[in-house]
Amino acid sequence: MTGSVTHRVREALRDLLPDYVAVNLLHYTVFRRLPNLKQPKTFNEKIAWRKLHQHDPRFRVFSDKIAVKAEVAGLIGEQHIIPTLWTGDVPEAIPFDELAPPYVVKVNHSSGRNLFIRTPQDVKKQMIASSIRKQLTSSHGRRLREWGYLGIPPRVLVERMVESPDGDLPADYKFFVYHGRAHFIQFDCDRTRGLKLNFYDREWNLLPAKLRYPRTSEPVPKPQNLARMIELAERIGAQFDFVRVDLYSAPQGILFGEVTFYPNAGLEPFTPQEWDTTFGEPWRL
Repeated sequence: MTGSVTHRVREALRDLLPDYVAVNLLHYTVFRRLPNLKQPKTFNEKIAWRKLHQHDPRFRVFSDKIAVKAEVAGLIGEQHIIPTLWTGDVPEAIPFDELAPPYVVKVNHSSGRNLFIRTPQDVKKQMIASSIRKQLTSSHGRRLREWGYLGIPPRVLVERMVESPDGDLPADYKFFVYHGRAHFIQFDCDRTRGLKLNFYDREWNLLPAKLRYPRTSEPVPKPQNLARMIELAERIGAQFDFVRVDLYSAPQGILFGEVTFYPNAGLEPFTPQEWDTTFGEPWRL
């Protein structure tokens, strides 16, 4: 049995496990210890707890990359929403001949596998359709027990690509909003050339916390519109006890990216380890 087949069999077997067993197994596989689900203290333990105990119907609406746009537009204004170019159920029906690059093709019920179409040469219709079709049939929520993704009708979304002046994807500002207040900011840059990732507090003081990606080699200036981004992130995040709100600071202004109820599926260790507890402290379950 090849490695890929073995991996698929293991995933299929894991999908059959009860949620409680699967959440414990996923956490143990990464952290080499079981999560404390009776009195969770760390950030990743609280994500595990949420998977099992927080089944807020709004999670599904805000996790749906199509439906969330109307919700967020109502909270912060239509001017902060990335334009939608097309939605549909069948990837072969994407009207490529009518779409002018740059744009992004994605599914609405998953994350992390977007297809970036920068030039007409990137329009490989069969490859795109095949990739999106596979994504439409994948149960992202079931595999990682992220309840908020379950029950979202899988659809295709094509939206305008947001670019920075140098042609790369813009820096991504991810606000960790607890009970309506942003405490931490994750800054992602150079996503197409080798992701760099820093953590800051709300005053833009660099924190020593790290994930598996390297930090930037040079200091990152405090964004001039940081206060406004925090205001918008908190307006969105105030609906929940915890959510991560992702925004872009683009040439055309501040744009909404997405909200995430399960950052990194609760399966990403912090370095140093104590930051896992620090990121969990503001979240009162």
